[in-house]
Amino acid sequence: MAFSTYNAQLNRLGPVNDNCPTIWVYKATESTLSTVAASGYFNAVANKLKVGDLLYFTTAASPWLAGLAVVKSNTRNITSVPPVSGVVDLFNFTAINTTINSG
Repeated sequence: MAFSTYNAQLNRLGPVNDNCPTIWVYKATESTLSTVAASGYFNAVANKLKVGDLLYFTTAASPWLAGLAVVKSNTRNITSVPPVSGVVDLFNFTAINTTINSG
């Protein structure tokens, strides 16, 4: 399922501060994090994400996976005529906590 601006699964953590990176949390409906980390997946929210922001995302289905990625680039440009909506690209995500401790 593609990401859209109507998706309530993307949330900003902490106060609004455009002078430092923002932490975002996203609960993905996809079964693999590589789909979420693909270039252009977050284009619908290019107006919110900025270079250096941190995305923490998890999958909603089994097997549960989690990852961290940093926004690498965002080509959004509201000063051009007409405005450019932007392509959001992430650095490769780092998988975290992908095993279950049963002990």
